[in-house]
Amino acid sequence: MYKSLSLGLSGLRCVFFIAANLALPHLFHLVPGGGIAFLPIYWFTLVGVMRYGLPTGFSAAALSPLVGFLLFGAPAAAMLPDMLLKGVLLCAAAAGAVRLWGIGVLSAATAVVASWTVAGLAEWPFAGAAYAFQDFVTGAAGLILMSVVAPLIAKRL
Repeated sequence: MYKSLSLGLSGLRCVFFIAANLALPHLFHLVPGGGIAFLPIYWFTLVGVMRYGLPTGFSAAALSPLVGFLLFGAPAAAMLPDMLLKGVLLCAAAAGAVRLWGIGVLSAATAVVASWTVAGLAEWPFAGAAYAFQDFVTGAAGLILMSVVAPLIAKRL
């Protein structure tokens, strides 16, 4: 009878990664410019897809920005398409990289660079190169840290 109300283990994992993607940005935003510099909403998306696969990663990528917007008004509505695009591309790239090289820095770094490059190329005609590729400059520290920290966390789960 209660089984239909159960999320199951994979559902609970998704909820955990969405919650982590909501909590981490709040912590980073305590530091001025921390969100822009470290891009924390993507970290647990990468961890989730590396450790548990596409369903977990895609749910975190798609729902974290939407839930954050609905609950906290952040990210701003204008940023949602950009964030959703980068999150979904990150999942696809990470899943392929993990399949090739396993969970590690090479997989994470390849996924990060590939997804941000493709997203930048997609945004360029609409927003201009400066906006489309700004994360490579303002968020370089976050992209590098995410590439190193995410696989470490994924291996430990």
